[in-house]
Amino acid sequence: MEHRCSVRKPMEFQLMLYKHGLPVQSAVSRNLGLGGMLIDTGTTTWRKNEYLEVEFICAGGGPGMRVPAVVVHQSSRGAGLMFDGISAEQRRRLRAWLFSHDRSEKGASSLAVA
Repeated sequence: MEHRCSVRKPMEFQLMLYKHGLPVQSAVSRNLGLGGMLIDTGTTTWRKNEYLEVEFICAGGGPGMRVPAVVVHQSSRGAGLMFDGISAEQRRRLRAWLFSHDRSEKGASSLAVA
């Protein structure tokens, strides 16, 4: 049973996953909420409770946003991540992106946050 504190929106965009500060895999988001996200990791599997950093790739090559996350589940659909200790500024950027200008249900191909 899942216990989410926020709604997830279907959104698809590119990500980079980091482990100990080093890039280890590119991935694609499937849905996003203020508390976490589901990502498509292809054939790679991650262990439950594994710590990662998720970098949102910004449109136009601007600076991305990297947030700490914990793997909460892994299935054939992807890896479920819960954000862990994100800053107020990171939360503000996520909220602005999720709820600004009534984004399409399909999401965007890349992240553009102010």
